[in-house]
Amino acid sequence: MIIEEYEAKSLIRTSRTSLFSWSEAYLNPYQGCFHDCKYCDGKSESYYMHDDFANRIKVKINAPQLLEQYLKKKGFFPSKREKTSTLVDFFPSLRDSASSNQLGKFVLFIGGGVCDVYQPAEKEVKMTRKLLQIAYDYKFPVFFLTKNHLILRDLDLLKKINEESYACASFTITLDDEKEQKIFEPKASTSHERFEAIEILREEGIHSGIYFYPTLPFIGDTDENINAIYRTAKDVGAEFVYCWGLTLKPGRNKNEFMNTVKEHFPDLYPKYELLYSNNNKYGNLDNEKFKEMGLIWPEIKGYKKGYELEIDYTAKRYIPEGRIRTNLKISELLHRIEYIKRFFVKSSKFEIRELNQTANILNTYTKDLLEINKLERSKLSLGKTTVPYIEEYLKEKKSVLLKNLEEKAFKDVCEYLNRIEKI
Repeated sequence: MIIEEYEAKSLIRTSRTSLFSWSEAYLNPYQGCFHDCKYCDGKSESYYMHDDFANRIKVKINAPQLLEQYLKKKGFFPSKREKTSTLVDFFPSLRDSASSNQLGKFVLFIGGGVCDVYQPAEKEVKMTRKLLQIAYDYKFPVFFLTKNHLILRDLDLLKKINEESYACASFTITLDDEKEQKIFEPKASTSHERFEAIEILREEGIHSGIYFYPTLPFIGDTDENINAIYRTAKDVGAEFVYCWGLTLKPGRNKNEFMNTVKEHFPDLYPKYELLYSNNNKYGNLDNEKFKEMGLIWPEIKGYKKGYELEIDYTAKRYIPEGRIRTNLKISELLHRIEYIKRFFVKSSKFEIRELNQTANILNTYTKDLLEINKLERSKLSLGKTTVPYIEEYLKEKKSVLLKNLEEKAFKDVCEYLNRIEKI
C-alpha cells in the first residue's frame, strides 16, 4: 500500500436523499481503496479514479480545512469548541445565541460510497477521525458505510455525536461463507467481524444496519446465504437490511470481477458472461437473460425475509436540527411507498414518478404542510397519487396506508415465490 498526500480543491458533493441514503452531503478524504473488492463499482472509469486504485491510496490532506470552510460558509458554528476563532472568543455572551443557530442542518455521509474511509490507510492517517471530530464540534449528524471494524476505534466520538444529534454506522455484508467473502473482499474485515461490530454499536445505542449489496448472482442470492445474512442481522440487532443486486460497468469494474469468477467459479463464468453480455453502461444485467435463466431478484427474497424477521428494508430517516420535520417525514413516507410500488406491488410508471417527484419537492419546501390549509396544499405541485398518503399523515401522524401496502407487498412476494417453486 502506497499512501500519497495531496491538496484537494473540493471535498463536498451534494445529492438528493433516497432510501439508499438520507444524507445530502457526501465527503471522502480518500481516493482508492486497499480493500480491493473484486466487484467494486469505484473501479469504474466513470469515477475518474487513478489506475492503481487498490494499492495507491491518495489522501486529501486538507480535507478538515475544506469541511470547516464549507460549514462556516453556510453559517454554521463550532459550538462544542472552547476556542472558535470567531467573535464568541471575545464576547462569550454571544455563545448561547450562536449555539442556537437554526439554519437547516443535514446528515454528513463521511465516505461517499466509493472509497471506504475505514480502509487500512485510515489506521495510519486518522483522517476520518479528524472529520468526525469536526462533525461533533459543529453538532452535525453523520452516516457511515464501511466494510471495516476499524470504525470501533472511533466509538467514543460516535457516541458523543449520537447524544447530540445522530450517528449511523452501516456495514456492507454480502456473503456468510467467509472463504467466498475473502475471494471477493480480500482485504476487508470478515463478515463475522462486521456483524460483531454491529452488535457492539447497537449495545452502545448507535444506529446500525446492513447493506446486503451487491448480492452476487448464483453465489450471494442463494436461499442459504440470504437466510444466513438476515438471521445473523436479527441476532446482532441490526435495524435494517438494504438488499440490492450486482451491477458491472464495462471496463475495469466488469473485467476484474469476471476474471475473479473465471478463476474461482469456472462453472459460473459462462452464466455471468450471458447475464451481463449487454454491456449496459450503468452495469445493469440483461433482463431477458435474467428471466430465461429463471433467476429471482434478490430484492424480492430479501423483502420477504426482512418482513418475516421484522427487520426494516431501509434506515429510518433522522430529521436534522433546523429542518421542517413534517415535510421530511412525509418525504420519507413517499420514498418508501415508491420503493414498494416500484418493486413489489404492480403500479404504473406515472404513479411511481409522481411519488418520487413529490418526495423531492418536500425535501426543500420552505413551508410546513401542517401550517397551510387543504386548499393551499391543493395548489402545490403535488401529484394526485400522493394526496391520500399526505393527508392521512397530516391527520394521524402515521401511515396505515403504508403499513397495509407493505403487508400487501409481502403477500404478493410470497405468492410469486410459491408460483416460481411450482414451475
